[in-house]
Amino acid sequence: MGADATVAPTRSTTLRTLVVVGLVLSVATLLIGSVRFARFDWTGLPLDRAPLTAERQVGPDCLEKIRPYVTVSDRVISPVVVDEQQYLALVEYYRGTPVEDLQLTCLYDPFTNRSGMSWIAHWIPGDEGVALGITNTAMLLLGMWIVLATMRAQGSGPRAVLAAGTLYAVAWNPFFFGTGVLIETGVVAAIALAWYLLTIRKVWLVWPILLLGYPLKETIGIVVPVVWVWCWAEYRSGRRSLAAAASPAIASMVAFVAGVAVWRNLLPTPRASWEVTPDLGDMFTNLFDVISLGSFAVGVLPLLVPSFLLYRQRSRADRWLLPLFDPATVGVLAALGICAWAFITVDLTPRLFWIGFPFAASLTALWFDTERPKAWLDRLGLPRWLVP
Repeated sequence: MGADATVAPTRSTTLRTLVVVGLVLSVATLLIGSVRFARFDWTGLPLDRAPLTAERQVGPDCLEKIRPYVTVSDRVISPVVVDEQQYLALVEYYRGTPVEDLQLTCLYDPFTNRSGMSWIAHWIPGDEGVALGITNTAMLLLGMWIVLATMRAQGSGPRAVLAAGTLYAVAWNPFFFGTGVLIETGVVAAIALAWYLLTIRKVWLVWPILLLGYPLKETIGIVVPVVWVWCWAEYRSGRRSLAAAASPAIASMVAFVAGVAVWRNLLPTPRASWEVTPDLGDMFTNLFDVISLGSFAVGVLPLLVPSFLLYRQRSRADRWLLPLFDPATVGVLAALGICAWAFITVDLTPRLFWIGFPFAASLTALWFDTERPKAWLDRLGLPRWLVP
């Protein structure tokens, strides 16, 4: 085993330190998130690359016209993509506006089945953009605090928690998507909570999240393989019998499948499905669009690289295959698998990997606590008030 793989002795993160780090990162997150909050876009910077207008035939009855969105307060959000158009309209749908009066031609699957955040937002005063912005900001901060608590629960030191937490919070996804009118913050917070419960060994509390989480986004399902691998590790280590390990794993899978079946019958009925199938045009665009590739790298690599470096260190001591069956590693790999599918079906975006952030942050914090990265952090001379 190389020296880097050795976990250096470190002082555990106190609750006081966790709160200080959380408050500092909350302020930083709110500052960077203000740029895109509710799509007010106050800087005037041309950050969006979507066309101002577009049309797409979706089924025989739905010619979707994507246009700048005018909120109930007469504020114009421009440009928008179909996802934003659907989620904004769904806020008004839940507020009682008839479908024929919404600013769209049809409601589509999968957006209707991801309308949990729009449902939460419809209770919040203000136009639909502001309501979604507030909902997203709250979920963004909630997810970040849960991730910080998870890193503390796994035994990471204060400097590692600060470093990994900064890479999690002061990042492209929170900046570009975290406070806007998309909906990933909700499912990321739910996945972070599930991962925290596994970290503190409360596996039987995970299945309700899988049962209830489908309306946030279907990618909540990546928790299922993580639970299975966690339970397998429990059995392999001798901490649980086969029955005790298998029961929560089976419960998690049943809860997710049941949630999908139930929620798809309760959520708004779509008139058509927005097609997501392999497409050569999308593949070539994703392969040769330098800006898209650059934003994906900026959004993914800061947490993915340390996660890989930790895996490489672990593989020096174990066979290369065994470290892959770490629950957090499985979560990261599942998120990468979804990105690979997106690469051949839709425009590649770093927000697709966001669901892997809670797992990658844990791995990154563990990497920062190994000898050489810990020595780097020690040389930075972080303020003493951070580490009492």
